Amino acid sequence: MSGVLYAVYTWVPEDVLPEWNAWHSGVHVPNVLKAPEMRGVVKLRVTDTNLEGWHPQYVTLYTLDSLEDYAAYRDGYGLQMRQEYDARYSGVGKVARVVMVEELRAGARG
Repeated sequence: MSGVLYAVYTWVPEDVLPEWNAWHSGVHVPNVLKAPEMRGVVKLRVTDTNLEGWHPQYVTLYTLDSLEDYAAYRDGYGLQMRQEYDARYSGVGKVARVVMVEELRAGARG
């Protein structure tokens, strides 16, 4: 991977989790991938963390080619995606968004 990772950490109450997960994986993520700036996505279940105050159940990692592509997504199609998310789940759980730029790549010897 090179370029930008846009990480979205999420937590929703357990009683909402099956509905949220079905919508997120089956509707939201495919819709986000329709944005021309998006290159791919990986959704991961969080099994351990040392975050203070909350424990996300998932982190969704979206890949983009550049910060310019991220800004175009954030200020364009991403606004619609966030509005759709908020219309369904605003105030229901917690979300943290992090944008990261690759600085170093190394491999293990083996």
